[in-house]
Amino acid sequence: MFRILGVVRYITLFIYFLFTDVCSFAQSSDNPMRSPIDSVVARLMAIYMKDGNRVGISIGVNHKGKSYIYNYGETAPGSKKLPGSTSIYEIGSITKTFTGLLIAHAITERKISLNDDIRKFLPGNFPNLEYKNGGPVKIGYLLAHTAQFPNSFGSVLNKPMEKSAFLDSLHQIRLDSLKSFHYAYSNVGYQLLGLILENIYQKSYYQLISQYITSPLNMDRTALFYSIRYANDQLFGYGANREAAGNMPRTIPGAGNLNSSVSDMLKYLKYQNLENNPAVRLSHRIIEGDIDNGAHAFQWEVGKTWGWDQYLRIDGGTNGFRSFCLIYPLTQIEIVILSNQKDDSAGAGLYRVASGIYKVVKEIK
Repeated sequence: MFRILGVVRYITLFIYFLFTDVCSFAQSSDNPMRSPIDSVVARLMAIYMKDGNRVGISIGVNHKGKSYIYNYGETAPGSKKLPGSTSIYEIGSITKTFTGLLIAHAITERKISLNDDIRKFLPGNFPNLEYKNGGPVKIGYLLAHTAQFPNSFGSVLNKPMEKSAFLDSLHQIRLDSLKSFHYAYSNVGYQLLGLILENIYQKSYYQLISQYITSPLNMDRTALFYSIRYANDQLFGYGANREAAGNMPRTIPGAGNLNSSVSDMLKYLKYQNLENNPAVRLSHRIIEGDIDNGAHAFQWEVGKTWGWDQYLRIDGGTNGFRSFCLIYPLTQIEIVILSNQKDDSAGAGLYRVASGIYKVVKEIK
C-alpha cells in the first residue's frame, strides 16, 4: 500500500510540474523536460528569468547517485551561446570553504590548532594583534569571523594587493576586548588564513588547493587562474543592466579568488556531503552559534529548514557573479547555482530557486 502511494506521489509531482508554467519552455536552455526535477527547475527559472534581463546561469543537482545539470541564458549579452557544464564562473566567498578545508587538513596533520595565536605563523612582530585584556587572536576566531577584523583593507577585493601591502595593513589593525566576540564577516581574516597556510606548508595557496582538493577530485576546471587551454570557458561578469562588470583581479588568496564550473562544484559538494575524510568532517564542526538559531562551521553556515532538515550553506558574490551551494546531509542532496550576473535581486532569487528545487527533490523516492 505504501509503495503504491509513493508511486502515485511521484506521478502526481511529474504531471504537476510538467504542465505548469508553460512559458518555461521559451527560455534558452538545455533542460530536457523529462522528469520532476527537470520540470521544477524550468518552472523556477521561468520566474527568475521573466524580466528578460538575465545573463547566464548553470544549475547542478546531485540526487541518489545521479547528477543533473541545467544551463540557462547566454554566456554574454547578445552572444546567444548557452553556458555549459564546463563554463567557468567566479565563485567568490565559496572559496572560503576551500580555505576552511585546508585549515582542517592542517589541524588533522597537527601543524596548527584552533587555539593557536595567529602571530605564531606570521613574519615579524604584530603586538597590535592582541586584545586589550592581553588575549591573542586565535585561528578559530578567523574561521568563525569573530576576530573583530575589518571586512577588507580598502579596495583590496577590487584591485591587486601585494603581500607586503597586506601585512602593512595588518599592522594597522586595532582590537578592543571590551566588545563582545560576535559574528562580523571579514574577508581579511580568510586572506590571512591563506597566508598562514602558505607559511605552514611553504607552498602557494593554489598548490595546496590542488594537492588536497582539486587533483584528488579531478576538478580540472577549478583554479585561481587558467592556462590558455581553458581560456575560452572563462565567463565574464555582468551587472544588473547586463553591463560588463569586470573579473576579479589577482589579490591575496583565501577569501574569494577561486573560479569553478558547475560540474566541478557537484564533485566538491558530493565529497563534502559524504564526509569520508576526517578533515572534511572537522570542517563541518560548529565553532560559532547553534544549529537551531544559525551557526557557522569552517565558513559553512549550518542550520535547519522549516521542515527540520539540516543543511550546510554557502554563497558567493563578486562584482559580476553570484553563486549558491546547499548540502543536505540527511537526504544526501547537493545543489549548486552559478551565475555570471550580480544585482540586488540575484541573491534572494537564486536562493529561492535552490530551496524550491530541494522541496521537490527530497520527495522523490
